[in-house]
Amino acid sequence: MIAILDHEIVSNPQPEDVGTITVTATVEGYDPTFTAKTFLEEFIEVESRSKENLNDFLMESGINDDDTADGIIELMTYISEVTSSASTDYFPGCALKVGLFLVYGDHQIEEAVQVSLDDHQIEEAVQASFQESYIIRFRPASMFVVEDLPREIYDKPSDTDENCTICLDEFDNGERVVTLPCDHYFHDECAVTWLETSHLCPLCRFELPCEDQ
Repeated sequence: MIAILDHEIVSNPQPEDVGTITVTATVEGYDPTFTAKTFLEEFIEVESRSKENLNDFLMESGINDDDTADGIIELMTYISEVTSSASTDYFPGCALKVGLFLVYGDHQIEEAVQVSLDDHQIEEAVQASFQESYIIRFRPASMFVVEDLPREIYDKPSDTDENCTICLDEFDNGERVVTLPCDHYFHDECAVTWLETSHLCPLCRFELPCEDQ
C-alpha cells in the first residue's frame, strides 16, 4: 500500500476556521470519500473522535489492520512535519487542509487528483511520494536515541482506559511501552515505526535528535 499526501495551508482563514484541520481521505476503488474537520489539537489527541472515525473508514474500505495503522501513522507524521516549529509556512492562526490517498499500486496514480486540493500541488506531492522507493522521507530520529529510550511493561490501572496515540488501540497489561523525554508514552513498536520517519513526538511535537545530527 502507498499513501500519497498533500496539503494546503490557509494563512487568512475565516474566524471559525482558525486552528482547524480538514482531513480528506480516499481509498483506491472505494466510495465514498472520508472528510472530517476539527481543531488540530483535538485531531492529534489520544481519543480524537475524528481520528477514530478515520480508522473506522479505512477498515470499512477493506484495508487490513496493519495497513490502516500504517496509513494513520503516515498521516500523523505528515501533519506533525507540516505544523512543526520548524515550519516556515504554518502558524497557529492558519487553517490546514490535508489530503490522503491510499493506493495498492502505481497504475492508479492519476486517480489521486480526486484528493487534490490543487492540481499543481498534487502533481508535486505525487512526484515527491514516489521518489526513493515511494516513501515520503522526513527527518528520522537518531537510532541511538531511540534505542536508549526508557521502556517498561505496561501495568494498566483498574479504573483507566488509555490508548496509544499512534495506533489508537488500548494499552494492555504486559505490553511493552516506550516513554519519550516529554513523558508521553506509546506502544514500543508504534513509537519505533513513527520515529523511523519523524523525530517529533506525535502528541506535543517535542523534537528528538535527528539521524543526521
